[in-house]
Amino acid sequence: MVTIDLATLPVREANEQLRRIGAAGDDVELINPDARHHLGVGLTSPINVTVRGSAGYFCAGLSDSANFLVDRNVGWGVGDNMYQGSVVVKGNAGAIAGVAIRGGEVVIHGNMGSRSGQVMKAGTLLCAGNANFMAGYLMYGGRIIILGNSGEKVGEDMASGDIYVAGKVESLGSDATLIDLPRDEVDSIMEFLDRYEISFKGHFQKVVNAGKKLRYATSEQQMRSIPFFSFSGASDYWNAKVQEDIFIKAQIGRYRIRGYGGARELPHLSDLAFRKDLSSAGNDMGVLSRVAMKTEIGGINGANPLTLSMPVMVAPMSYGALSASTKRAIGMASTLSGIAENTGEGGMSDAQRDAAEQLIFQMLGGRLGWNIHDMQRANGLEIYISQGAKPGLGGQLMAKKVTPELAKIRGIPPGIDLRSPSRHPDILGADDLVIKVEELREATGYRLPVSVKLGAGRVRDDIKIAAKDGFDFVELDGMQGSTGAGSAEVLEYVGIPTLPAIIEAIEALEEIGARERIQIVLMGGLRDGVDAVKALCLGADAAAFGTSAIVAGGCIACMQCHVGQCVTGIATQDPEHEKRYKPGVESHNIHRFFESVRFQIAAITDGLGYTDVRQLSRDDLVAVTPEAAHITGLPYEPEYRDINPDLQMQAG
Repeated sequence: MVTIDLATLPVREANEQLRRIGAAGDDVELINPDARHHLGVGLTSPINVTVRGSAGYFCAGLSDSANFLVDRNVGWGVGDNMYQGSVVVKGNAGAIAGVAIRGGEVVIHGNMGSRSGQVMKAGTLLCAGNANFMAGYLMYGGRIIILGNSGEKVGEDMASGDIYVAGKVESLGSDATLIDLPRDEVDSIMEFLDRYEISFKGHFQKVVNAGKKLRYATSEQQMRSIPFFSFSGASDYWNAKVQEDIFIKAQIGRYRIRGYGGARELPHLSDLAFRKDLSSAGNDMGVLSRVAMKTEIGGINGANPLTLSMPVMVAPMSYGALSASTKRAIGMASTLSGIAENTGEGGMSDAQRDAAEQLIFQMLGGRLGWNIHDMQRANGLEIYISQGAKPGLGGQLMAKKVTPELAKIRGIPPGIDLRSPSRHPDILGADDLVIKVEELREATGYRLPVSVKLGAGRVRDDIKIAAKDGFDFVELDGMQGSTGAGSAEVLEYVGIPTLPAIIEAIEALEEIGARERIQIVLMGGLRDGVDAVKALCLGADAAAFGTSAIVAGGCIACMQCHVGQCVTGIATQDPEHEKRYKPGVESHNIHRFFESVRFQIAAITDGLGYTDVRQLSRDDLVAVTPEAAHITGLPYEPEYRDINPDLQMQAG
């Protein structure tokens, strides 16, 4: 056994040694841990690790196959997101013990804190003492065994899995119920207790999901032709959209769900114009060689940056919202164009990893598809806080799109209306977020940039937190950004537009002198290279395209994203619909769109008199509406409205 003394070694170096020793197959003893965070994070070797003392947050987190023994107590999130292997804690555990585990075994001899087993997918969490409130909160699978009392609201909003309580069931959570306990399950529990040498005499009660909230009572149907009133003539008051909205709500009895983003008239980048006359911009194809566009994103804190051929990325869109074929096409296009793709919130498939040369792996509150192995093969990691279409809210994926294959990748039961949590189980504030960022860096050897996706809401505060918490870059998403499914009211009336979002972000960073400490990627309804250049002028380091990329790849905006009946095979998981999609063809269409964006960026930059996109600034813009002038602080010069051409140029 190899001994590592944490009194003389930083955790980062200790974990590096631990991984090297583990690869050699030797067992390890950690002495003088002094409740340090992240011990054993990212270990994927089948070895035994003994912690002589207490450990802090996320001990054994993001591990696979290793077995840990902790002599005393542990902090939050012991065994966080572990696959196989085990963690035995001789003392007590803090909150969210066994959070998001996907097959491991966590055994706590003492008591455990609140929300233990939150969003767990598989495996076993055992507490020999008492549990605090909401054990099994939002769990998707696996089992929790509590030998003491359950705590309040046990099984709150659980979707699947089993909770066994030997003590008092203090209260049941929403959609949880008690059922009779089959004998064979008692035998399995006793075998587990014997294996870990825990003596027990008593009886269990079983808590499971009641099945009342797994699906909406009435599914929203495909949009169809409806006879509309005509008495109001050309008035927009009782327009077709309003009438359809009332009609459908009368059928389903709840809020409507749809895809895409805000459809109202909102301030946007089109309310800005370039100060200089660009009528001749783009006449010379040589601008592509004259303008420097290569951009590095994410290397500020020493990670390996994403290397972009131009300041453009693909916005996060998940496999689940989009079909596997569409994600593959987008990945192929990103490689052809030399930019970065993003998994979105649905986990990483082999197809998108193989297709995209540079791929960001996104983690959201439900930890859907999140695991150490895909982290290791990503080019960047991203913590999803919210998105522009529904800031502050979790995601939705309707039952028709939760196929067995998708459920396996995400680690959830198939065929349910997936409503993922709006908050991360282990991030309740800025201080927790710092520790989480460090865990991701520890698990990947500090190689990968770590970003955060923020839906534009409280931008001024959120961006300051992102800078202070040490993120490498922010993907800032305005409310014109789209989603695969969300409440129509939220899409239209929550969040703030993309234009004021970037203004608030830059101002906030300048207020704390942090503009050079973090990069900003702006997204949310950006349509072309003209919008991208305006974003760069306003202070963004890069622009990301989502909706425009799938439109380039065949989307016809039929608005069936949420019901899975997309006729083009894009926003669907139905095989009959998806087989219409041709990734090889559409990847080249998306690539050609990105090449047109490249040419627009180069032509406008050259037309403004620059040789490098980093020379663009606010001085190159004016506002053509009073609202945009007020939002941006740019001069209001409406006469520029018709001076600048649309610059809808195609490369080559």
